[in-house]
Amino acid sequence: MTFGEHLEELRRRLMVGILAFAVAFAAAFAFQDQLVAFFSQPFERARAEINVDLATKWADKRKADPGLAPALDQLVELLKTKGVLADPDVERLRPLMERDGKLAAPHLPPLSAMGAFETFTSYMLVCLLTALVVAGPVLLHQLWQFVAAGLYANEKKAVVRMLPVSFLLFFLGLAFGFAVLAKLSVQFLISYGDLDYVQPMVTISSYLGLLFLLLLVMGLTFQIPLVMTVLASTGLVGPGFYKGKRRLCILAIFVVAAIITPPDAVSQCLVAGPMLVLFEIGLWMAKLAARRREQRQRDEAARPPAKDAATEPAKDENKEGTAP
Repeated sequence: MTFGEHLEELRRRLMVGILAFAVAFAAAFAFQDQLVAFFSQPFERARAEINVDLATKWADKRKADPGLAPALDQLVELLKTKGVLADPDVERLRPLMERDGKLAAPHLPPLSAMGAFETFTSYMLVCLLTALVVAGPVLLHQLWQFVAAGLYANEKKAVVRMLPVSFLLFFLGLAFGFAVLAKLSVQFLISYGDLDYVQPMVTISSYLGLLFLLLLVMGLTFQIPLVMTVLASTGLVGPGFYKGKRRLCILAIFVVAAIITPPDAVSQCLVAGPMLVLFEIGLWMAKLAARRREQRQRDEAARPPAKDAATEPAKDENKEGTAP
């Protein structure tokens, strides 16, 4: 292909990708309220549990220390009996006693917006990222069609074999991060410290930034088996290295799980378990990749060397020249 043909091919691929993204963005914009409600689910689940804990602690505290309402009520009744307070005075004091007895338990408020444009920018961010995820296969397919023309056959084969696995692992990481890790992380962060003294006001932009960063990290984390396989297939890192560092990796996984989850064993196991499974899968795939690499090397060593075609005619001419 000439340079002009390459530019024309690039323009055509870009037009298809932009059209796919525009359609996906328009669909996401039409359902923006539903999308924001969907992505807010981890925060709402964490907020509900925190508010239940706050209400329980508040009820226990009120049982231990009922406040001034019972004492004021007894005092008012005593003063009324002795004629110190008249009925109009008692009626004026009654709302104060009822207000003290009906103090609401502290609670964590829903997501808020601090600036005039924060809600708009947050909604557009949700639509943008949703459109990228939905149109991602089309965009990557167009990119692959453009790049594949300059690759060798073995390179194309390797990419075609690894790319679907990478996609699957990435979306599995997104699903795990959203279904399990997001709620645990949000609950740990917003309930950190004593909520009787500090009650966080979580804005929608800060929450979405944390959520999308967490999902991206989990999507990349789930690429561990693929990375281990590629390194083993190229011979840069052998499976023996992974096996020797297994104990260190297990310790590191549990340390990370303990940091990003609430301090309970169930949450830590929910996070550490999939990471351990990913490491073991990566170790198994690395062993298979190393075996295939060794087999290829043995086949290449056993293959007879190719004859040099350029020297064959010269040998024939020499034989003809020396013939009697």
